[in-house]
Amino acid sequence: MASLSNIFPGGFTAAITSTELVDPIPAFQTFCRAHGITVESVIDDGEIHRVPSASSKKGHLDGWYILHTSGKFPVGVCGDWKTPDMRYQWMADTGRSMTFQENADHVRWIEEVKAKQKVEREAKQEKAAERAEDEIGAYFDASADHPYLSRKHVEPHGIKIDRAGKLVVPIYSEDGEIISHQTIDADGSKRYLKGGRVDGGFFEIRGSRQVVFVGEGFATCASVHEATGATVLVAFDCGNLPKVAKIAKSLYLGAKIVMAADNDQFTDNNPGIKAATEAANSVHGLIVHPVFSDSEVNAGKPTDFNDLHVLRGLDAVREQIEMVTAPMRETLAFEFSRADSLELKEIQWVVEDYVEADSLAQVFGDPGGGKSFVAIDIACCIASGTSWHGHEVRKGAVFYIAGEGHNGLARRLKAWELGNNVSLSGVPLFKSHRAAQLYDITDAAMVAQSIKTLVDESGLDPSMIIIDTLARNMGGDENSTQDMNAFIQNMDIYLRQHYKCCVMVIHHSGAMDKDRSRGSTALRGALDAEYKVQLDQASKTITFEPKKMKDAEMPQAKCFGISQVDLPVNDKNGAPVKGAYLTAVDISEFLKNAKKKEKLNSNQELCLSALVGLQKITKDDAGEYMPVADDDWRKSAKARGFKATNIARIFEQLVEKKLVRESMDGFMVDEQNTSHTSQCEPL
Repeated sequence: MASLSNIFPGGFTAAITSTELVDPIPAFQTFCRAHGITVESVIDDGEIHRVPSASSKKGHLDGWYILHTSGKFPVGVCGDWKTPDMRYQWMADTGRSMTFQENADHVRWIEEVKAKQKVEREAKQEKAAERAEDEIGAYFDASADHPYLSRKHVEPHGIKIDRAGKLVVPIYSEDGEIISHQTIDADGSKRYLKGGRVDGGFFEIRGSRQVVFVGEGFATCASVHEATGATVLVAFDCGNLPKVAKIAKSLYLGAKIVMAADNDQFTDNNPGIKAATEAANSVHGLIVHPVFSDSEVNAGKPTDFNDLHVLRGLDAVREQIEMVTAPMRETLAFEFSRADSLELKEIQWVVEDYVEADSLAQVFGDPGGGKSFVAIDIACCIASGTSWHGHEVRKGAVFYIAGEGHNGLARRLKAWELGNNVSLSGVPLFKSHRAAQLYDITDAAMVAQSIKTLVDESGLDPSMIIIDTLARNMGGDENSTQDMNAFIQNMDIYLRQHYKCCVMVIHHSGAMDKDRSRGSTALRGALDAEYKVQLDQASKTITFEPKKMKDAEMPQAKCFGISQVDLPVNDKNGAPVKGAYLTAVDISEFLKNAKKKEKLNSNQELCLSALVGLQKITKDDAGEYMPVADDDWRKSAKARGFKATNIARIFEQLVEKKLVRESMDGFMVDEQNTSHTSQCEPL
């Protein structure tokens, strides 16, 4: 038997004198207000009623509520159309818990109410559709001088005007039937026809159909259409976006569906982008939303493409949209070309033989393994037009999105400048002030907008955008295929495609497998090129090893030494602070000549590479090369990946082949027994 304290937790007196049972309306109003829904005068007829919400613009009714008082226990629900997945349910406080039988009766009553409401709602919708069709047929076309359209800077695009001077936007079903309408006052206040259906309804602004946009409000969609010339469907609210997106997919076969989202940045969880992302995912479409400057945000609360249109004009709307969709043009949405018409084009290199234009590349390695050294070295060469260790570059702007080590970057850049005797003054190399969250579409668009501003100012398109590191600049779960795909898509759409540049991601090695990057394999599958960076602690050299080159011949690995230079700043003791930069350690020519002389297996070649790298840095005070100790050679070979147990035998074989000389003090490369020349200086 249930205890009395469970059945009557507030006491028997409270149970029989509950004010919420006697008069539930004040308690329900308080409940709604706590969830951002303003209900001045409650109607308890069990019908849905639209009211303002905390996020509503002036004159808009984005909130809603339903209150039932006909049952034994008054119940209600409220919500905001801008956050359709958030519904807040209320029940009168009875001062006690329901008994089992009361709960069963209550559930049955709710189901009966829902069934009855469904029948009544469908009947009302049918009548509303008939009324809407009659009214729209009797109204005149609206003109562009209507106060609302003038203020919004858009054309009427076939909407109507009623006898009271209100704009009337017809709402159509997928079958092309008028099912309701929306009226818009001169001040922007919006109302739907009472009883009419909006769910799954839309208004079409007709244009080209290779790309079809879906947005929320009429003015927003009109701005998108006028900027692009494309067909745009008005879904009226964000909760309706997923259904209208699916309708668009079925109506416009072969078209690319793009969600023109409202950027509800002043509302928790940004419901406009959230709903648009859900809709885009459901139809394998894209999403684009407006990005505003700090001054525009501070001056008002802009959220949609019409706000952008009013603030900056249609060109700004078009530019932001085309960063996602590519230039809009009159053509078929899905095209073919005859094989004999395809044009052969040379590879466009950013760094000759190593980095292609219009590509996604990755550099990975262990923490502290030299990844950023290599990235900075490449960035400085491209931005300054300096050849990268014998390989020509395509000079252009470089944007370095740094997630960490901001102070260290300044030292490394100055060290590169001094060590290479190349000034970076006025060079178009830009470093971010903070990490980005490129998994998030809003942040990706903000990054793209910042890059565009600097590109416009400098007059130089980016040749490379570096993301260092993925972990600090992604924002999502790098092990999630879904999150990684979102990250890749945002990099492609907002960064790579618009400028045809290389986006280079700096990433960490896997915990167990050092020969691949960690996280979802979706990234590796999307890469055009991939490089492994490894630091040899014994020789203090960095190996830059190509692991993937999708459309070109695999280039040779490179080896770098870490050189130091005095920076123009002193430490607390007055001594110059040291900076480091990379210098090429060219072992390729020697290895090539050695392999011509003797056939080498992979272990022999690896050990010989380790010795040559060590030989480059093992000098006496006079600058002469000295023998490399056995232990140092072993450590270097193992750091480069040597895993066999017979390393001593490999050393002996290289000595037998007369590629290596052994002495009491260690080992040296035997230059006299190869065709090695001064091309490999300083060996």
